[in-house]
Amino acid sequence: MCKNRFPEYQVPENHTKRLAFIADLVSASQARDVTQSDVAVLCRRQNSTRQKRFYTDRARAINALHAVFAEHVNMATFQVRISIRNASDAARLTTVSKAELDKAAANPAYAAQVSISRASRAFRDMIDLGWIIADEQWQVWDKAAGAWIDKVFEVTELFFNAAGITTDRVMKIHRQRMAWITKRGDMGLTPEQIGNMSITQLKEHARTVYRHKAFERRAKDHARKKVIRQLQEGDLAAQRRIAQNRVLDALGDEIRFLDKDQFKDLVNREIAMLRKFSGVSAPPH
Repeated sequence: MCKNRFPEYQVPENHTKRLAFIADLVSASQARDVTQSDVAVLCRRQNSTRQKRFYTDRARAINALHAVFAEHVNMATFQVRISIRNASDAARLTTVSKAELDKAAANPAYAAQVSISRASRAFRDMIDLGWIIADEQWQVWDKAAGAWIDKVFEVTELFFNAAGITTDRVMKIHRQRMAWITKRGDMGLTPEQIGNMSITQLKEHARTVYRHKAFERRAKDHARKKVIRQLQEGDLAAQRRIAQNRVLDALGDEIRFLDKDQFKDLVNREIAMLRKFSGVSAPPH
């Protein structure tokens, strides 16, 4: 198992337009061991089934995950807009077994299966502490994929308190963000619509938007894997047939208006797009 003993969240260089409060929150999270804060000690005693302190590996996982969630929390709804899988990757908690690495090495078409168990356990501990709410009624089962979609969850004031941020400051920023989105709009809603919604209704709308995006991401990922499999299994002629069929399906009856050169150009464009989308290069002639 390839395991990072020292998981840590590093803020991406392109995260330059975030709220100053979020930057402060992430810095505060990373400047301390949140599992040893007064809030954590009290929460373990009052809310958690775990009375003893967290052992080192779990504490490191919780700290890394806390910083990632701090980066992605929405201060209007307190919802965290990142999947547990992506959060695990960002916190460097994701692991891959040697068996999976060997399978991938033996078969280029095989995608090694990763494990996010370290992040999942840390996530459950944060729920147990009362820092996170992930109501079962918010979660949605994807029948087609036979799996749950990205988990919907939000943080409580204790999440901020564990990083040394007072509840008064949190609520001040919350009011400012609510005023901002009421003035500018957000999540596909107009300022007027937001102004007529309660915080409960706004949160439910945000959960709906998040679910839709999760389904879209899953559908895109499924399509990419299908394309990769099709392209890798075929030679150059087979790849061209795939592109031809996709162009024919896309155009439908409009195909009768194309001449052979236009059709050939569209097929070439489709092949180029599929290779770029899937990351599969052209096979040898």
